[in-house]
Amino acid sequence: MLIQIPQHFESNPNTLKLSSLSLLYYFNKEQTQKVNVQLNKHMLIHVFNGSKTIHVEDDDYSIQEYQSAFISKGQYFISEQLSDEKSYFDGMMVFFDDEFLHKLFTKYDTLKEKMDGETPSALFIVEDSTPLHETMLSTKNYIKRESNEPALVQLKFEEIFLQLIQSNKSKKILHYLQSLYTSSVYKFQDFIENGEFTTVKEMMHESKLSEPLFRKTFAKLYKTTPKEWLLKKSLLKAKSLLEEKSLSVTQVCFECGFNSLSWFTKSFKEEFGTTPKKYQQNY
Repeated sequence: MLIQIPQHFESNPNTLKLSSLSLLYYFNKEQTQKVNVQLNKHMLIHVFNGSKTIHVEDDDYSIQEYQSAFISKGQYFISEQLSDEKSYFDGMMVFFDDEFLHKLFTKYDTLKEKMDGETPSALFIVEDSTPLHETMLSTKNYIKRESNEPALVQLKFEEIFLQLIQSNKSKKILHYLQSLYTSSVYKFQDFIENGEFTTVKEMMHESKLSEPLFRKTFAKLYKTTPKEWLLKKSLLKAKSLLEEKSLSVTQVCFECGFNSLSWFTKSFKEEFGTTPKKYQQNY
């Protein structure tokens, strides 16, 4: 039986969730062996009592009390061992997706420094850290308050990440997060939206992706073709320049990459319902 995570915990009362992340206090009194799990979001787990073992191909990774681990989304076999002293397992599970990584890297630009294109490893263990353990305990208590205010949940989650980045393993943790972000569709979004491209050929060349993969990723993100997206971007730029009224329609046409005034006029009218000249006169 394959268990879908975090969907399996949707009815758990000890959960705080937003669209791109969720926090769960997890408690279990039964030892489990190699449960087949499909992790549909990345996970950060922190163990309070007991231990958890992640079976990845031929390797076993054990997460002990006071330790944390990042586990990238994928399929795993997971075992749980109960605490000898307390006879149960408990810990915090934090689930996050590529959208949250995008927001985090956008908000904290310094996280992008020295990014490389390496493929993220499946798992990264964070050794025991008293400050992180205390942060996780406070998060557990926060969940018990049954508050689901989105802004507060977001800040609580960011607090956990920033705590990790400031730990003695900060460089390795940052490298792991960067590798997750680099492999996400949102890194592709940054590349597309911050680039000065005039043709689809330029976009594909600079992306260093094969044409089928480039077009598949583009369609997934923008729900349109690269050619149509570039045209819309050029028309929006033209609209803005026309509003400034410092350039003529012809100048705007060529400034925005159109090589034909008739094509520019036709495209502008189809998009905005009026000609460039009338738009500039009436704005």
